[in-house]
Amino acid sequence: MSNTAKKLITELSDDYGVVVHALGRMTKNLGEHGDDAIAESARGFVHAASKLADSLKAQAIAVAKEAGEEVREHPISAAALAAAAVGLLGYALTRDHS
Repeated sequence: MSNTAKKLITELSDDYGVVVHALGRMTKNLGEHGDDAIAESARGFVHAASKLADSLKAQAIAVAKEAGEEVREHPISAAALAAAAVGLLGYALTRDHS
């Protein structure tokens, strides 16, 4: 796996950890403050958000691995796409927005 793919996976894992930690804090705070109906709804929300975060992490890792493989298989095309993206970004940043 390329260094870029490894770095992306590491960053995604770090972000995932932050999300899981925040959801855990949210669940604790809602359990301590609020009535039963609100707390139960919030726990359902947190559970669904946690499942979504798990799914997104798995998908992001798969995409990062595929992207790394594509870059290795087609380095010239990848370089051309990167140059085009930089050019579009430069154009967007220098364009007058009036």
